[in-house]
Amino acid sequence: MNTRGRLILAWTLLIGSTIGWPVSALTFAKGEPMTVLGLSWLAITLTAVDILMTTTVRNEQESNG
Repeated sequence: MNTRGRLILAWTLLIGSTIGWPVSALTFAKGEPMTVLGLSWLAITLTAVDILMTTTVRNEQESNG
């Protein structure tokens, strides 16, 4: 996957998890323990941040030669 694709994926995951977390807590996952639900969404959010950071580092390394 190219850099643009990784960035699109990361931003989609980040925005989706930020919106999905409270929406799921208030709707279809009401009966789930909030700690477990929060940890599940946090894992997706942290993965998105990780993709963004590694893509940024890779871009900097490629531009520096």
